[in-house]
Amino acid sequence: MEIKFLLNDNILLSTKYIKVITKKDFDKIIIIKNDIKYANLQFRDILNKDIIIRLDFKGIKSFKNDYFFNVSNLLIKTKEIIISGILNDPLGIYNQGYLDNFKLLTDKKERIKWYELNSKQKYYYLRGCALLSGVRENIDNENPIIIIDLSNAKIDLDVYYEIGKAFFKSYGYFGTEFHSFRDCLINIIKFLKKKEKMPLLRIKGFKNFEEYFLDSDLFNDFYEKFTNVGFEIENIK
Repeated sequence: MEIKFLLNDNILLSTKYIKVITKKDFDKIIIIKNDIKYANLQFRDILNKDIIIRLDFKGIKSFKNDYFFNVSNLLIKTKEIIISGILNDPLGIYNQGYLDNFKLLTDKKERIKWYELNSKQKYYYLRGCALLSGVRENIDNENPIIIIDLSNAKIDLDVYYEIGKAFFKSYGYFGTEFHSFRDCLINIIKFLKKKEKMPLLRIKGFKNFEEYFLDSDLFNDFYEKFTNVGFEIENIK
């Protein structure tokens, strides 16, 4: 992950991480100097100007998000730079939760310990995957049997994570709630219909899935929606 600060298409500064503090009347961005990859002397001239903040990911050219930041104050300290102003961020992509999990995605290269994350981190991780890869129109897993491991699933986000992990090679996203789950499934129907034979969905850890989700809408929705698009499902306790 690289965060760039631009003025008139010129890169003034790039850093691997920022901290965003949102106030009622203004926003504040803190940059630790040790995180800075590149700095131009013109960076000092950003006061009272609209600069562009761009979030880039190496190897993912399709992901590009530019937002304006109107700078009202610049404070350069010994160990950090503090920029105050107004951030125009309609998608909330510079919410600190997203930034922290984008950093997690790149630092760990997806080798995260999912079940050590809290619920908020899990949500931002999945939404981060959605922003990086979008809602996909095909699945990467070409095996005749696709295993969805729900042995440790205890909350809805665990289920959606395991589906995405089973279907895709990287940045697997298959929703965060009922509606986005259905949208993801609808999006791959055209791809699935081209297959000579639908893969078998093998649900590993069915006993755990049943224990934690039997009385929830997700349990019925899971089986109903996958069956409706032609999947045969096998439960393994």
